Amino acid sequence: MSTSLAAAVLALVGVAAVVGVAFAFYLVGRAEDRDRAAEAAAREPPPAPEPDHSHENGRIARDRRRPLPPRRP
Repeated sequence: MSTSLAAAVLALVGVAAVVGVAFAFYLVGRAEDRDRAAEAAAREPPPAPEPDHSHENGRIARDRRRPLPPRRP
């Protein structure tokens, strides 16, 4: 085996090892994030359903707007 071939094989094995370790850390991190999200969801009460105001949409917008300036004569 030539020296350049041995160096190329050694480099590929090294890169593969680094990628493998990085992937393992990625999987562990995702599992921890999933566990944390499940724990937070279990602690948090479910949100109350929002009331349906679809029949009042125009009135709500008019009630919340800033007051109009007085009209000029």
